Amino acid sequence: MPCLPACRFIATQAARALGMALALAGPLAAQAEDRILTLALARSAITPGEETFTYAVPKQMGWFKREGLTVNLLKANGSTAALQAVASGSADVAYASSLNIAAAVDKGVPVKAFAGITVQWPYFIGVPPNSAIKTIADLKGKRVGVISLASASYADLKANLKIAGLKESDVTVVPVGAGARAAAALKNDQVDAIDSYSDSFTVMKQNGVDLRLLARPPQMAKLFSVTMVTSTALLRSNPDLLTRFARAAYQGIIYTRLNPDAALKLSFQEFPELAGSGAPGGPEARNTLEAMKIALGDSIPAEGTPAQWGNWLDIDTSRWEALLAFAHETGQTEKRLQPAQVWDGSLMKGIFSFDRSKLQ
Repeated sequence: MPCLPACRFIATQAARALGMALALAGPLAAQAEDRILTLALARSAITPGEETFTYAVPKQMGWFKREGLTVNLLKANGSTAALQAVASGSADVAYASSLNIAAAVDKGVPVKAFAGITVQWPYFIGVPPNSAIKTIADLKGKRVGVISLASASYADLKANLKIAGLKESDVTVVPVGAGARAAAALKNDQVDAIDSYSDSFTVMKQNGVDLRLLARPPQMAKLFSVTMVTSTALLRSNPDLLTRFARAAYQGIIYTRLNPDAALKLSFQEFPELAGSGAPGGPEARNTLEAMKIALGDSIPAEGTPAQWGNWLDIDTSRWEALLAFAHETGQTEKRLQPAQVWDGSLMKGIFSFDRSKLQ
């Protein structure tokens, strides 16, 4: 039966309505595809650390958005708290210490590391230059500051004490925070020594507290610290989400290495609370830049250019084996874990699938 004019009119109008609906739905559909990802940072306050070059820089440059992600930051008070956020579903990804990850897996927490952030162990124990404390063993009977009881610095202290033949009860552990807060604790004679990370010591020096770092045990030579970690469920169900996040974050690392001043400005835009944000060319800004460079140094090779680094944050199995042996020997884990229990490097090829030459 031939279509009457009214029939054709209705069909035409329906087609137009459908076309308009699709046109309107296009941007909305694209917007709906942006996945909100929550990142748990193992710090309760913003520092010039990895949150600048793996979060602030890629966010401000639009690289997370380009990957279809809206990334929100959750501040957690230490690696243990960050891991709890991932395990509970409050966060999708956490930045946490490798030792804390091993300890969590040992206790049955369903988390797994999937991408490296640091290539060195950034934790040291520092004492005032005129202190009688010369070795780790000399800490017996002393007050030692740590960032928090959920932090990697606390895990580092316990490991150092065990290697030196001391028990935790041989010292008084005092949570003092990091950077300026830790410097204040020393100035006020609340502690005799502090266990903290490299850029925190830089901030302490900028606050008038210059410390002498104690020699670390040789067992720590192969250790590394912060890695990206997620739940085993998310790793199985949405590996592409994790790949996209880490790919944008890694571009931030390389961009910061090549353009530190520009990266600092981007960090100030994202984190106005960072010291010096009100005076980009002033001494506080220079101090922040120095601390950021020191933190970045823990995440990149000491030599060569980004084009020569290869997939440098794909943590080698031998380094995981060394770390897990250390974790077991120093009492961080009850069981001697195997690398496959804590690390899945299957996403690294996709994470590194970007053009480094475009980050100049």
